[in-house]
Amino acid sequence: MRAMIRAAALWATAVLLLAGTASDAGAAANTSRQAPVGHRQPTAQDVQGAQQDNSADETMKKIDEDLDRKLKGICRGC
Repeated sequence: MRAMIRAAALWATAVLLLAGTASDAGAAANTSRQAPVGHRQPTAQDVQGAQQDNSADETMKKIDEDLDRKLKGICRGC
């Protein structure tokens, strides 16, 4: 008899917990949450320095093209 009462109490608790998480999930989906301080999504203004450093990228691209041209002369069709 005690086992049946405990099982019923556990079942009722599980049902209440599941009903609470289902209603919380619906409420959370309707509201947008803000990221904690320090976890902000970067904006275009934050990465302007990376956009201005194209000269280094162009230099590396030219070096890579020169190396590819030299390697094609060494390794023909393999």
